[in-house]
Amino acid sequence: MHLEYFNCPAPQPFDPGVLPAPAEFLKYIPDFVNIERITAKYHTLRNILLIGNGGSVTSFIAMYGAFKEKATKNVFVLSTVDPDYIYELKHKLNPNDTLVIAISKSGENTTQMESMLQFAGYPMLIITGQGSPVYDAGRKLGAMIIEHPSIGGRYTAFTEVALIPAALCGLNVQELYKGGREEHELYMGDNNAWKAASILWQLEKKGVTDVFAPVYSHNLSSAAFLIMQLCHESFGKDGNGQTYLVTEGPEWQHHTTQRFFGRPENVAGVFITADNFLHTTATTVPSSMHRVKFKEHPLVTLDKINLEKAITFEWEANMEDAKIHNIPILHLSITGFHELELGRFIAFWQLYAVYGSVMRGVNPFDQPEVEASKRISFDKRLQFKGLL
Repeated sequence: MHLEYFNCPAPQPFDPGVLPAPAEFLKYIPDFVNIERITAKYHTLRNILLIGNGGSVTSFIAMYGAFKEKATKNVFVLSTVDPDYIYELKHKLNPNDTLVIAISKSGENTTQMESMLQFAGYPMLIITGQGSPVYDAGRKLGAMIIEHPSIGGRYTAFTEVALIPAALCGLNVQELYKGGREEHELYMGDNNAWKAASILWQLEKKGVTDVFAPVYSHNLSSAAFLIMQLCHESFGKDGNGQTYLVTEGPEWQHHTTQRFFGRPENVAGVFITADNFLHTTATTVPSSMHRVKFKEHPLVTLDKINLEKAITFEWEANMEDAKIHNIPILHLSITGFHELELGRFIAFWQLYAVYGSVMRGVNPFDQPEVEASKRISFDKRLQFKGLL
């Protein structure tokens, strides 16, 4: 994994003295023996329905999205109580070949409970806090229950929360964990996550309130929600924090380049790319089309250009344009698609969130405004039932 930056202030010197003691997520060791046992128990089921919100699912979505072509199960994620989507899932997924995995640390998420109850009668595995409402409901439903570690959801990538569903899908969870651990071991020393956090914090103090992050990989773009959650929930507090928009490139170039390049001067870019892809495919122009005019050149110009190169040309062009416009940009690239590197990538953003919080003087691990809206939404249910 590599980091470079342009039109940006230099990173501040690394200062371990400002860091809190390593948090629990940096020290946690998952029970791989139990993960293997669970994988064996449910290996015959073809489908997984994952029910959860935010950190309960975003890390796994990043993992599954990156390696879905090697996955041994079909995965459906339910993070809503949209009745139409639930109707679709209930008519698509048979209890005889579907494992429902419900994840909630607190076990008090209202939509989590409502969604879970829609699938009573399905084989069910629940990861939650002991004695929570979801825990008690799971016991009544005959579910297998795994205790949720005492770690906030957005930092649980390398715990059973994400590794159990990843293992059930046939992903190499040992390598994912190893890559994450290698990045975590850099916590108390100078590293790329510190550099990136320092640069973006200095830019925020200069009025850069928005961070636009195009991801030039369809598979890697599945990490978008995880990145936004880590940034928004960790240091978007007490009047601090930037707004992060993570989306897929080159699609963004057909609408959001107008905002990016024609903006007020309050935006920075973080370009996320892959050095290598899983497959090599070149464009072939049939001989009958060689002379077709395309941008004042014969179409044969595109013949035999590898698509790995084509997508590289797209992000290079936009980065060069940003440099010309003096827009501050960072470029984060992974070396390729293997579990070790994806583990490093996810851990990079975990460290980035902690460092960004420390620099802004806020707690990296709470989310008070999120909890307040959850209470309001439950009160509305009580009002509807005439109980409040």
